[in-house]
Amino acid sequence: MLAYEFAWGPVLDRWDLFLLGAWLDVWVTAISFVLACALGIGIAVLRLSGVRLLSAPAFAYVQILRGVPLLVFLYWVYFGVAIVIGLNFSPVQAGIVALTLTGSAYTAEIFRGGLQALDAGQAEASRSLGLSRTGTYRHVLLPQTLRIVIPPLGNVFIGLLKGATLLSIIAVSDMVSVANDLNINFFTPFEAFTAVAVILVALVAVFSAGVTVLERVLRLP
Repeated sequence: MLAYEFAWGPVLDRWDLFLLGAWLDVWVTAISFVLACALGIGIAVLRLSGVRLLSAPAFAYVQILRGVPLLVFLYWVYFGVAIVIGLNFSPVQAGIVALTLTGSAYTAEIFRGGLQALDAGQAEASRSLGLSRTGTYRHVLLPQTLRIVIPPLGNVFIGLLKGATLLSIIAVSDMVSVANDLNINFFTPFEAFTAVAVILVALVAVFSAGVTVLERVLRLP
């Protein structure tokens, strides 16, 4: 068995690079999450439309995107799109697209469940008062649904944050990329990736606390 000497110095010397990489991961995650929620709402509405021509493709969308691993999807978006239609994404753009589409499959099911949890009479009452279908969703159903789905949406955000660490495979300079470079130059796999784990655990703890506070503030009476 080879003796392994721990070397935390290179990690500490490059701590600022780890933090910059973590900031990039958070930034990409935040953008992807917002887009995934917007797209997920649309998919959820299509699934609940009652029109098979709309609900069937929405169902297929959810099933396919939940079944494809994010790693595979990253390669599809970054390399496949350029090959098939000639559209070249930057690494960060490809990461955002992949995270958005993958996340939207989960947010769609979350919003669908939240909408179904509401009293169906509210939609009927809104329409009887003259609100359009769009107005009913916008002013009556979605505000209440958002309060219900905060905890599971928080889980999606955390999942996307952890998924964002895969972006280093398509040359995104995030904190995992910093850890890889450190390991190549100094052979510090344990120390480098422990730093990534520590940062991720800290970020998850902060975001989880934020979700808990938000849930209490917006809790339905």
